[in-house]
Amino acid sequence: MRWVFVNHRYAPFLGGSEQHVQVLAEHLARRGHEVGVVTSNAFDLEYFWDGSTRRVRRPEVEQVNEVTVRRVPVAHGWNRPLTFQGGRRGMGEASRWLSWEWPFREVSRRFPRLPDLEAAMLADGTPDIVFATNLGLEGLALRAHDVAREHGAAFALMPLLHLGAKDDPVPRRYVSMPHQRRLLRDADLVFAMTEMEAEFISGLGVSQSRIAVVGVGVFPDKLVGGDGARFRRDHQLEGFVVGALGALAPEKGTLDLVRAVGYARARRVAMSLVAAGPELSTFSREIARLPAEVCEGIHLLGVITQAQKRDMLAAIDVLALPSRSESFGIVFLEAWANKKPVIGANAGAVPELVRTGENGLLVAFGRPEALGEALMRLKRNPPEAVTLGEAGERLMREKYTWPRVLARMDEAYERVLGIDVTGCAQRES
Repeated sequence: MRWVFVNHRYAPFLGGSEQHVQVLAEHLARRGHEVGVVTSNAFDLEYFWDGSTRRVRRPEVEQVNEVTVRRVPVAHGWNRPLTFQGGRRGMGEASRWLSWEWPFREVSRRFPRLPDLEAAMLADGTPDIVFATNLGLEGLALRAHDVAREHGAAFALMPLLHLGAKDDPVPRRYVSMPHQRRLLRDADLVFAMTEMEAEFISGLGVSQSRIAVVGVGVFPDKLVGGDGARFRRDHQLEGFVVGALGALAPEKGTLDLVRAVGYARARRVAMSLVAAGPELSTFSREIARLPAEVCEGIHLLGVITQAQKRDMLAAIDVLALPSRSESFGIVFLEAWANKKPVIGANAGAVPELVRTGENGLLVAFGRPEALGEALMRLKRNPPEAVTLGEAGERLMREKYTWPRVLARMDEAYERVLGIDVTGCAQRES
């Protein structure tokens, strides 16, 4: 069968959804399916609205592990930061009183602008299944849906919803606008990361029979065995080391984490922070305004390699992701593979994965003092940190390795779409 995956970015970028789609696509390719990925040429997320940021320096068409990857150039022109961000904000506010789908759909199809997207989806022939992701940049998924319907293909959707805290209606408004509701209802199969996300999607009118809760996975053996001593030596890290992986942005709680470490250091607690991932301009502007003493002991590494990530995971004492915009939180699994304790925000999907006092700690989003206290708690109580990390590792191995997640997805393809993806010649390694 011919599959086309549509995601806003892809390898070599190492973000959560990018890694997720790569594993799904390569899994099907090894089973003998013809698999293509259509993505953009953006490296930085901000490249979608700011042409001065980084794009991927790779061929527009290439084979990556038996998958044909097509990178569609982002067109900028009037698609600038103010128009892009203002347009998204205007859509969210308008959805409070306007239920007409058409204006939302038309604006989304142009934010971002990828003029060659549809042509790239059909470049290798008519697909049997179109698989789209991400209701944060749903313009791509909308156009993927249009191609699927025009050519009689099945349409699978993995929305990766950022639901925020239960008492905050704003994040949920931005993933339940009229055109987004229609897209979810029209999908033949919807993959949810958590039961919380599935319940929300069902509440928007999607039949539960078409929703599959699958989660995310990791390959534990690829995450362990790093040289933590070398990493600490190379980056001059001493004492209790806090790690952060992923985009550095206020929404991800990175600024709160910087302030939390500063809070601990102001109380004479030896602690440092090492954060790896792309910096969003909103983070860069805000951290530049912080007093120098708050930023002592802060190490910002930018984007790192997989080998460097292994070393980092071996080196840190705790991983913290105090984010309010997570559909799952794959970095928790990566830390647990190394039996490291984790701290998350009590928002979005995280509380379903991280159970405070059982396999990690949760704090309210936007409370750096409470985050600092949680960090100091683990520093002062090493046995608790070990217990939490080991519990997380057990959960990860029981439920969230890639073979287990892929088995749940294969079952959903057969149950909902009537497709036995194992029926092709298998070339699993």
